[in-house]
Amino acid sequence: MNIQNQLTFPHGFLGEQQLATFFKVLTANVGRSRSPITATILTLRNHEFLNENDYLQIEEEMGAFLQSKIRQSDVICQLANPFEWCIILTQSGEKEAIAFINRVQSDIQNKTNPLFIKYDFSILASVAEINNSDATFDEVIKTSRQLLSNSLDKSITFTSQFKERKIEHIKFSILEENEIFSQALYTTLDNLPINHFLLDIKIFRDGYEFLQSDWYHTSHTHIILVNDILPRKNGLEVVHRIRELPNHNKFIIFMMTKRKSEQDMIHAFESGVDEYLIKPFNIRIFEAQMKRVLERLWF
Repeated sequence: MNIQNQLTFPHGFLGEQQLATFFKVLTANVGRSRSPITATILTLRNHEFLNENDYLQIEEEMGAFLQSKIRQSDVICQLANPFEWCIILTQSGEKEAIAFINRVQSDIQNKTNPLFIKYDFSILASVAEINNSDATFDEVIKTSRQLLSNSLDKSITFTSQFKERKIEHIKFSILEENEIFSQALYTTLDNLPINHFLLDIKIFRDGYEFLQSDWYHTSHTHIILVNDILPRKNGLEVVHRIRELPNHNKFIIFMMTKRKSEQDMIHAFESGVDEYLIKPFNIRIFEAQMKRVLERLWF
Protein backbone atom coordinates (compact mmCIF):
# COMPACT_ATOMS: atom_id res chain seq x y z
CA MET A 1 0.00 0.00 0.00
CA ASN A 2 1.34 3.45 -0.87
CA ILE A 3 0.11 5.57 2.00
CA GLN A 4 1.57 8.67 0.39
CA ASN A 5 -1.05 8.41 -2.33
CA GLN A 6 -3.81 8.36 0.27
CA LEU A 7 -2.69 11.04 2.76
CA THR A 8 -1.63 14.58 1.89
CA PHE A 9 1.10 16.40 3.79
CA PRO A 10 3.45 19.27 2.89
CA HIS A 11 5.80 18.28 0.08
CA GLY A 12 4.04 14.88 -0.11
CA PHE A 13 5.67 13.65 3.11
CA LEU A 14 4.12 11.98 6.08
CA GLY A 15 4.44 13.94 9.29
CA GLU A 16 6.55 12.40 12.03
CA GLN A 17 3.50 11.67 14.17
CA GLN A 18 1.64 10.14 11.24
CA LEU A 19 4.59 7.89 10.44
CA ALA A 20 4.77 6.82 14.11
CA THR A 21 1.14 5.69 13.86
CA PHE A 22 1.63 3.94 10.53
CA PHE A 23 4.79 2.31 11.90
CA LYS A 24 2.59 0.29 14.29
CA VAL A 25 0.67 -1.11 11.33
CA LEU A 26 3.88 -2.03 9.51
CA THR A 27 5.44 -3.79 12.52
CA ALA A 28 2.22 -5.70 13.20
CA ASN A 29 2.38 -6.99 9.64
CA VAL A 30 6.01 -8.04 10.15
CA GLY A 31 4.83 -10.65 12.64
CA ARG A 32 2.14 -11.96 10.32
CA SER A 33 4.11 -11.97 7.07
CA ARG A 34 7.55 -12.82 8.54
CA SER A 35 8.92 -10.22 6.15
CA PRO A 36 11.11 -7.48 7.67
CA ILE A 37 10.92 -3.75 7.28
CA THR A 38 13.96 -1.50 7.52
CA ALA A 39 14.10 1.99 8.99
CA THR A 40 16.83 4.07 7.40
CA ILE A 41 17.69 7.45 8.90
CA LEU A 42 19.59 9.80 6.59
CA THR A 43 21.25 13.07 7.50
CA LEU A 44 23.70 15.41 5.84
CA ARG A 45 27.29 15.23 7.06
CA ASN A 46 28.62 18.58 8.40
CA HIS A 47 25.38 20.36 7.56
CA GLU A 48 26.24 23.04 10.16
CA PHE A 49 28.66 24.50 7.61
CA LEU A 50 25.87 25.12 5.10
CA ASN A 51 24.46 28.60 4.67
CA GLU A 52 21.49 28.99 7.03
CA ASN A 53 19.64 31.02 4.38
CA ASP A 54 19.65 27.95 2.13
CA TYR A 55 18.36 25.47 4.73
CA LEU A 56 14.76 25.43 3.53
CA GLN A 57 15.70 25.02 -0.14
CA ILE A 58 18.16 22.21 0.64
CA GLU A 59 15.67 20.36 2.83
CA GLU A 60 12.89 20.63 0.25
CA GLU A 61 15.02 19.62 -2.71
CA MET A 62 16.81 16.82 -0.86
CA GLY A 63 13.49 15.53 0.43
CA ALA A 64 12.03 15.55 -3.08
CA PHE A 65 15.11 13.74 -4.39
CA LEU A 66 14.85 11.02 -1.72
CA GLN A 67 11.16 10.61 -2.42
CA SER A 68 11.95 10.05 -6.10
CA LYS A 69 14.31 7.19 -5.16
CA ILE A 70 11.93 5.10 -3.06
CA ARG A 71 9.41 2.54 -4.25
CA GLN A 72 5.65 3.07 -4.11
CA SER A 73 5.46 0.65 -1.18
CA ASP A 74 8.01 2.63 0.86
CA VAL A 75 7.37 5.62 3.13
CA ILE A 76 9.39 8.76 3.80
CA CYS A 77 9.18 11.29 6.61
CA GLN A 78 11.13 14.47 7.34
CA LEU A 79 11.98 14.33 11.03
CA ALA A 80 11.92 17.23 13.47
CA ASN A 81 15.71 17.64 13.48
CA PRO A 82 17.16 19.65 10.59
CA PHE A 83 18.34 17.66 7.57
CA GLU A 84 17.06 14.36 8.90
CA TRP A 85 14.81 11.95 7.04
CA CYS A 86 13.38 8.55 7.91
CA ILE A 87 12.72 6.12 5.08
CA ILE A 88 10.81 2.93 5.82
CA LEU A 89 11.60 0.23 3.27
CA THR A 90 8.83 -2.36 3.42
CA GLN A 91 9.51 -6.06 2.86
CA SER A 92 13.20 -5.25 2.90
CA GLY A 93 16.20 -6.12 5.03
CA GLU A 94 19.66 -4.65 5.54
CA LYS A 95 20.87 -5.63 2.06
CA GLU A 96 18.10 -3.69 0.33
CA ALA A 97 18.72 -0.70 2.62
CA ILE A 98 22.43 -0.72 1.81
CA ALA A 99 21.65 -0.84 -1.91
CA PHE A 100 19.29 2.12 -1.52
CA ILE A 101 21.87 4.18 0.42
CA ASN A 102 24.58 3.35 -2.11
CA ARG A 103 22.35 4.59 -4.94
CA VAL A 104 21.78 7.86 -3.11
CA GLN A 105 25.50 8.24 -2.39
CA SER A 106 26.35 7.52 -6.02
CA ASP A 107 23.95 10.21 -7.25
CA ILE A 108 25.45 12.74 -4.84
CA GLN A 109 29.02 11.90 -5.86
CA ASN A 110 28.16 11.98 -9.58
CA LYS A 111 26.20 15.22 -9.11
CA THR A 112 23.15 13.93 -10.97
CA ASN A 113 20.95 16.62 -9.40
CA PRO A 114 21.40 20.43 -9.57
CA LEU A 115 21.32 20.43 -5.75
CA PHE A 116 24.48 18.36 -5.65
CA ILE A 117 26.25 20.68 -8.06
CA LYS A 118 25.37 23.78 -6.06
CA TYR A 119 26.16 22.34 -2.62
CA ASP A 120 29.01 20.09 -1.60
CA PHE A 121 27.85 17.57 1.02
CA SER A 122 27.67 13.85 1.75
CA ILE A 123 25.30 11.72 3.78
CA LEU A 124 25.35 9.64 6.93
CA ALA A 125 22.90 6.78 7.33
CA SER A 126 21.80 4.38 10.03
CA VAL A 127 20.00 1.14 9.27
CA ALA A 128 17.65 -0.76 11.58
CA GLU A 129 16.20 -4.01 10.26
CA ILE A 130 12.99 -4.82 12.14
CA ASN A 131 11.80 -8.40 12.47
CA ASN A 132 9.32 -8.21 15.32
CA SER A 133 6.27 -6.22 16.37
CA ASP A 134 7.73 -5.02 19.69
CA ALA A 135 9.82 -2.22 18.19
CA THR A 136 8.40 1.28 18.62
CA PHE A 137 9.01 4.22 16.33
CA ASP A 138 10.50 6.30 19.16
CA GLU A 139 12.95 3.52 20.09
CA VAL A 140 14.08 3.12 16.49
CA ILE A 141 14.60 6.87 16.02
CA LYS A 142 16.44 7.23 19.35
CA THR A 143 18.74 4.28 18.61
CA SER A 144 19.40 5.49 15.06
CA ARG A 145 20.31 8.99 16.24
CA GLN A 146 22.76 7.55 18.75
CA LEU A 147 24.37 5.56 15.95
CA LEU A 148 24.65 8.65 13.77
CA SER A 149 26.19 10.72 16.57
CA ASN A 150 28.83 8.02 17.15
CA SER A 151 29.40 7.12 13.51
CA LEU A 152 32.89 8.69 13.32
CA ASP A 153 34.15 7.92 9.79
CA LYS A 154 31.49 5.33 8.96
CA SER A 155 28.97 6.51 6.39
CA ILE A 156 26.56 3.64 7.24
CA THR A 157 25.94 2.23 10.72
CA PHE A 158 23.72 -0.64 11.82
CA THR A 159 21.80 -1.81 14.85
CA SER A 160 20.70 -5.38 15.52
CA GLN A 161 18.47 -4.33 18.44
CA PHE A 162 15.24 -4.96 16.53
CA LYS A 163 16.42 -7.79 14.32
CA GLU A 164 15.57 -10.81 16.45
CA ARG A 165 12.33 -12.59 15.63
CA LYS A 166 9.91 -13.80 18.24
CA ILE A 167 9.52 -17.48 18.97
CA GLU A 168 6.44 -18.53 17.04
CA HIS A 169 3.78 -21.00 18.08
CA ILE A 170 2.91 -23.72 15.59
CA LYS A 171 0.03 -26.09 16.19
CA PHE A 172 0.29 -29.73 15.12
CA SER A 173 -2.73 -32.02 15.01
CA ILE A 174 -2.34 -35.77 14.49
CA LEU A 175 -5.59 -37.46 13.40
CA GLU A 176 -4.83 -41.17 13.58
CA GLU A 177 -6.69 -44.05 15.29
CA ASN A 178 -3.63 -46.32 15.55
CA GLU A 179 -2.24 -45.46 18.98
CA ILE A 180 1.27 -46.79 18.36
CA PHE A 181 1.63 -44.99 15.03
CA SER A 182 0.19 -41.70 16.33
CA GLN A 183 2.55 -41.80 19.31
CA ALA A 184 5.50 -42.39 16.97
CA LEU A 185 4.50 -39.30 14.99
CA TYR A 186 4.08 -37.30 18.20
CA THR A 187 7.53 -38.31 19.47
CA THR A 188 9.14 -37.46 16.14
CA LEU A 189 7.60 -33.99 16.11
CA ASP A 190 8.31 -33.38 19.78
CA ASN A 191 12.00 -34.17 19.25
CA LEU A 192 12.53 -32.00 16.17
CA PRO A 193 15.71 -29.91 16.61
CA ILE A 194 14.21 -26.46 16.06
CA ASN A 195 15.08 -23.10 17.60
CA HIS A 196 12.50 -20.66 16.28
CA PHE A 197 9.19 -22.40 16.99
CA LEU A 198 7.26 -23.69 19.96
CA LEU A 199 5.22 -26.69 18.86
CA ASP A 200 1.84 -27.47 20.43
CA ILE A 201 1.05 -31.06 19.45
CA LYS A 202 -2.19 -32.91 20.05
CA ILE A 203 -3.48 -36.34 19.02
CA PHE A 204 -7.07 -37.03 17.94
CA ARG A 205 -8.44 -40.52 17.38
CA ASP A 206 -10.82 -39.47 14.62
CA GLY A 207 -12.10 -36.53 12.63
CA TYR A 208 -15.24 -36.08 14.73
CA GLU A 209 -13.23 -35.61 17.94
CA PHE A 210 -11.03 -33.06 16.16
CA LEU A 211 -13.92 -31.05 14.72
CA GLN A 212 -15.84 -31.08 17.99
CA SER A 213 -12.88 -29.55 19.82
CA ASP A 214 -11.96 -25.87 19.65
CA TRP A 215 -8.34 -26.83 18.93
CA TYR A 216 -8.47 -25.88 15.27
CA HIS A 217 -9.80 -22.37 16.01
CA THR A 218 -6.48 -20.59 16.02
CA SER A 219 -4.59 -17.58 14.75
CA HIS A 220 -1.37 -19.62 14.55
CA THR A 221 -0.07 -21.69 11.69
CA HIS A 222 -1.59 -25.14 12.09
CA ILE A 223 -0.16 -28.30 10.52
CA ILE A 224 -2.57 -31.24 10.32
CA LEU A 225 -1.51 -34.84 9.78
CA VAL A 226 -4.70 -36.69 8.96
CA ASN A 227 -5.33 -40.30 8.04
CA ASP A 228 -7.79 -40.65 5.17
CA ILE A 229 -9.71 -43.48 6.88
CA LEU A 230 -10.99 -42.69 10.37
CA PRO A 231 -13.84 -44.17 12.47
CA ARG A 232 -15.94 -40.97 12.56
CA LYS A 233 -15.50 -38.22 9.98
CA ASN A 234 -12.86 -39.40 7.53
CA GLY A 235 -9.85 -37.40 6.45
CA LEU A 236 -11.39 -35.76 3.40
CA GLU A 237 -14.40 -34.63 5.45
CA VAL A 238 -11.99 -32.92 7.83
CA VAL A 239 -10.13 -31.31 4.92
CA HIS A 240 -13.41 -30.05 3.44
CA ARG A 241 -14.41 -28.48 6.78
CA ILE A 242 -11.03 -26.83 7.27
CA ARG A 243 -10.94 -25.38 3.77
CA GLU A 244 -14.31 -23.73 4.38
CA LEU A 245 -12.87 -21.65 7.22
CA PRO A 246 -12.08 -17.94 6.60
CA ASN A 247 -8.49 -18.47 7.78
CA HIS A 248 -7.97 -21.77 5.95
CA ASN A 249 -4.62 -20.60 4.55
CA LYS A 250 -3.14 -20.94 8.04
CA PHE A 251 -3.53 -24.71 7.74
CA ILE A 252 -1.01 -27.03 6.09
CA ILE A 253 -2.59 -30.44 5.58
CA PHE A 254 -0.74 -33.73 5.14
CA MET A 255 -2.91 -36.66 4.05
CA MET A 256 -1.66 -40.05 5.29
CA THR A 257 -3.02 -42.88 3.18
CA LYS A 258 -2.40 -46.26 1.60
CA ARG A 259 -4.14 -45.12 -1.58
CA LYS A 260 -1.57 -44.53 -4.28
CA SER A 261 -3.54 -44.30 -7.52
CA GLU A 262 -3.23 -41.18 -9.61
CA GLN A 263 -6.95 -40.48 -9.33
CA ASP A 264 -6.88 -40.70 -5.53
CA MET A 265 -3.99 -38.27 -5.37
CA ILE A 266 -5.64 -35.81 -7.74
CA HIS A 267 -8.87 -35.97 -5.74
CA ALA A 268 -6.99 -35.32 -2.47
CA PHE A 269 -5.11 -32.32 -3.85
CA GLU A 270 -8.24 -30.88 -5.43
CA SER A 271 -9.98 -31.25 -2.07
CA GLY A 272 -7.38 -29.06 -0.36
CA VAL A 273 -4.59 -31.40 0.71
CA ASP A 274 -1.08 -29.87 0.58
CA GLU A 275 1.06 -33.01 0.86
CA TYR A 276 0.38 -36.72 0.26
CA LEU A 277 2.11 -39.30 2.47
CA ILE A 278 1.76 -42.89 1.25
CA LYS A 279 1.80 -45.40 4.12
CA PRO A 280 3.95 -46.98 5.25
CA PHE A 281 6.45 -44.13 5.07
CA ASN A 282 9.94 -43.82 6.51
CA ILE A 283 9.83 -41.92 9.80
CA ARG A 284 13.27 -40.35 9.20
CA ILE A 285 12.15 -39.04 5.82
CA PHE A 286 9.00 -37.74 7.51
CA GLU A 287 11.17 -35.93 10.08
CA ALA A 288 13.23 -34.33 7.31
CA GLN A 289 10.02 -33.19 5.59
CA MET A 290 8.72 -31.55 8.75
CA LYS A 291 12.02 -29.77 9.34
CA ARG A 292 11.90 -28.45 5.80
CA VAL A 293 8.33 -27.23 6.21
CA LEU A 294 9.26 -25.35 9.38
CA GLU A 295 12.35 -23.85 7.72
CA ARG A 296 10.17 -22.49 4.92
CA LEU A 297 7.80 -20.99 7.46
CA TRP A 298 10.66 -19.21 9.18
CA PHE A 299 12.41 -17.87 6.09
